[in-house]
Amino acid sequence: MNLEEIEAKARESVNPSAISKRSGTSGMTLRERFRRVMQYQTVDRIPNFEFGYWDETLPLWHEQGLPREIDNEAKAYDYFGIENWGVAPIDLGLRPGFPGALIEETDEYVIAVDGNKATYKINKKGFKSIPHYIDFGLKTRADWEEFKERLQPGPEGRYPDNWDEIAAAYNQRDYPLAVPVGSMIGVPRNWIGFENIALMCYDDPELLEEIVETLCVVVETTIERALRDVEFDFAAGWEDICFNSGPVISPSIYRAIVMPRYRRIADLCNRHGVHVIWTDCDGNLKPIADILLDGGFNCLFPAEVRGGTDPVELREKYGKRQLIQGGVDKHKLAGTFREIEEEMERLLPVVEEGGFIPHVDHRVPADVPLANYKYYLKLKREMFRAGVKEPQCEL
Repeated sequence: MNLEEIEAKARESVNPSAISKRSGTSGMTLRERFRRVMQYQTVDRIPNFEFGYWDETLPLWHEQGLPREIDNEAKAYDYFGIENWGVAPIDLGLRPGFPGALIEETDEYVIAVDGNKATYKINKKGFKSIPHYIDFGLKTRADWEEFKERLQPGPEGRYPDNWDEIAAAYNQRDYPLAVPVGSMIGVPRNWIGFENIALMCYDDPELLEEIVETLCVVVETTIERALRDVEFDFAAGWEDICFNSGPVISPSIYRAIVMPRYRRIADLCNRHGVHVIWTDCDGNLKPIADILLDGGFNCLFPAEVRGGTDPVELREKYGKRQLIQGGVDKHKLAGTFREIEEEMERLLPVVEEGGFIPHVDHRVPADVPLANYKYYLKLKREMFRAGVKEPQCEL
């Protein structure tokens, strides 16, 4: 789940009566399986989680035999027998967001301003999963004051009006549920820009630390109510600050500015019985993996293999200190069946050790054939003993 999905869930209306059980089986529930895997305990079957699809993937699969009514992620998960977890609808972002605006639209592209005051361009043709950002709204201390006004601490306005009903329903669930823990650097990067935030580390580190501290206080003062009301299974953050060569800011600055805030958030979660904490970050996390662990963020997601974050290497280095979710190289799914088998065989020892819920290490690209994806899911059920939810299709 990326930032946009977490924010969308935080803003959507939740009907407590719709918070239904997802396991639908006797024996262990999906929630119990998740908790046991993350504690290196034995399970009958591991959770069968996945991480979505490119916008272009399902339409291309329609041409390869996927029923046309399977046109979104939720329907695809049901169709393929994929299980899922939830995230509580708590808003940790700008309140309110800045007004968006359409600047230009042609047959080829759209240029617009989003709720973070960032100007972006999206191509209408070809693969367009990542917008190209042109300009950013946070450039000066005066700009920061505008943002800071929208980051008032405390839970006021950040919970649904019917939160008490929602919380009561959550406490009857049988699937894993996350408390959101926001973002310390990834969101500011969206406000400031990639190059600009890298320069800010040296040009104005005091401002960067003030931004990080403000976001940390928003998280602390907002989620405490939820932690009192609901027994959560894990905490979920979002960063996306790493590339194949490492993070956008240096590990030393990350340790000095970000890690103490992670520690405070992790300690708050731990006091309320939440001991699995991940942050969603693609790319090569190895330069900051020790820092995340020292900050109490003990689970890596989605462990992007070609980005430099390989579950096998992580397990060799960290042993059972490190939990992992993801870690199946998505590029292998575009190859031969034998290449898919080799990837699964490579990961099998880590799966068997526990502390690892394998799935594709980011959204499934459009160059993965439907037959390959189904074969991968079949192997996962057979080799990894993943999932109890029956698919609607033959794998």
